[in-house]
Amino acid sequence: MTHNVDESQDAAAVVAAWNRIDTWLMAHVPMSRATLRPPATAVRLAAAEQNTGHALPAGLKALWLLHDGTHEMPAHLATFEMMAGYQETLALPLPLKLRWLWDMGAGSELYPQAPDPAEFEREPGYAEMLGRPLPEQIRWLWERGGRPLPALLVGDKEAEEDLNTFLHGEGLLRIDRATDLHAMMVSTGEWPGSWLPFTADDPDDPYAGTFLDTGTGKVGRWGLMDVPSPGKETLAQYLARAADTLDRRA
Repeated sequence: MTHNVDESQDAAAVVAAWNRIDTWLMAHVPMSRATLRPPATAVRLAAAEQNTGHALPAGLKALWLLHDGTHEMPAHLATFEMMAGYQETLALPLPLKLRWLWDMGAGSELYPQAPDPAEFEREPGYAEMLGRPLPEQIRWLWERGGRPLPALLVGDKEAEEDLNTFLHGEGLLRIDRATDLHAMMVSTGEWPGSWLPFTADDPDDPYAGTFLDTGTGKVGRWGLMDVPSPGKETLAQYLARAADTLDRRA
């Protein structure tokens, strides 16, 4: 019983810390928040446990049940709010907003044809979505359009920052990326099987980041060219510290 209570408390602490991060992102960088993927499914969590051979700690499950990592994006981005015409676009009807987004990202090879607004008008929830703030509208379109949203937002090649790396300069890994990296590092004998990465400096092409020791529940640092360093923080403490860092930027 005590073990179950402790796991429940760990999960609740992770959710509470993440809610602070989520609130900050919505208030200050809504497009960064829009890079977060939908929640993981129970099937993906079970597959992760099977693939790693270790039970996922309740806190890590809780984190991935909030968001299964972040969406892929180009390496160089301009922040949405800094793009020319952003303020004027806020007042435009949705088809013109779509056209503006296309024009801003027309140089991308990923989008040889402009999106068709009529495709979205048939989606359930379309009418309700029209009254939401623009970042929420764009996320709605992104989730239904099969396109990685930030690629539509490519502007100046000089990036302000990578939108999906807001956890101490790192981003949340997708479950499949985490387990693939785990398998690679364990197979080389460099990691024990209990270490599971969950953030990376580049979630699309991981080079360094943090791992959770599923045995101790502590967060450590990893790097492909560095000696891993086990840490002393729990996952909830790591996320709370990230929230503190963001709060100081407000």
